[in-house]
Amino acid sequence: MNSDTIKIGILGIGGIGGFVGAPLAKKYKDSTTKIIFICRGETKNTIQKDGLIFESKGTKETIFPDLVSDNPAEIGILDVLIITSKSYSVNEILATYKDCISADTIIITLQNVVNAKEIIRKTLPELGKITEGCIYVASNVKKPGYIQHVGGPGKIFVGGEENKSLIDLLTAGGLDITYVPNIDQILWKKYLFVAPVAAITTAYNVSFGQLLEDKNLMHILENMMIEIQSLASKNNISLTNEDIETSKDLLTKFPFESKSSLQLDFENNNQTEKQFLVDYVIENCKKHEIPTPFYESVNEKIISMSFVK
Repeated sequence: MNSDTIKIGILGIGGIGGFVGAPLAKKYKDSTTKIIFICRGETKNTIQKDGLIFESKGTKETIFPDLVSDNPAEIGILDVLIITSKSYSVNEILATYKDCISADTIIITLQNVVNAKEIIRKTLPELGKITEGCIYVASNVKKPGYIQHVGGPGKIFVGGEENKSLIDLLTAGGLDITYVPNIDQILWKKYLFVAPVAAITTAYNVSFGQLLEDKNLMHILENMMIEIQSLASKNNISLTNEDIETSKDLLTKFPFESKSSLQLDFENNNQTEKQFLVDYVIENCKKHEIPTPFYESVNEKIISMSFVK
């Protein structure tokens, strides 16, 4: 980021990519900071022609970034790459856009995992400076090129090597982003919420509000969180009982009808992140000989669904 022109690529213009990309593209239009939406198919064609429709808090805007492309040669070398795509597609997509990443490209991850760096290094063993992060938001695709922010604060946390100039740039661009020295603690705290909530809402086909109203399901959810708490401790991360209560309370911050992205993917018969949100917990708990009766019960219920992917 030493040149006059800074190129920021948003990889994947779905719910999260649209939420992150929209304010940046709006703020930095016709400036030396270039915002590039990296997407393909109908999403790319729609945004190229009609712009990105972004709806949040009752306001709807149409936004045009500096470039919408799926062509690595056209995109060129990026200074910053923000990965907002689903975890299962990260390696394939990074392989596709490897030529856009240099040793100095800052890669910001916003996946719902606790091992993003490990996932990325399978494809990029040396390229890029990885900055692991997470975002608290509920944002969905109404249709290709139309993103609706439905809830959640939109707060972003990032770790890794501190880069104040980048944080200032993204903050000025409209993102609520904070650097924290110990991002692992934050990642596990979010995972404590995201993984079990995704699993249980999918298994029982309930919204966040319905989950809150069901004492039995909330009991199962709490015990799933305790199982993750045990796994976190094996990774030298201390998740307290207060963290569990905070995670449960977080459900109240979303609209009653909110659904997890895992649940929506199952409903729409799309590929899902079950491998990262359910299987990862069970498999790694087994390695550490941690019993997971609640997670396994929920997993069995998901597996019994005919449309499991």
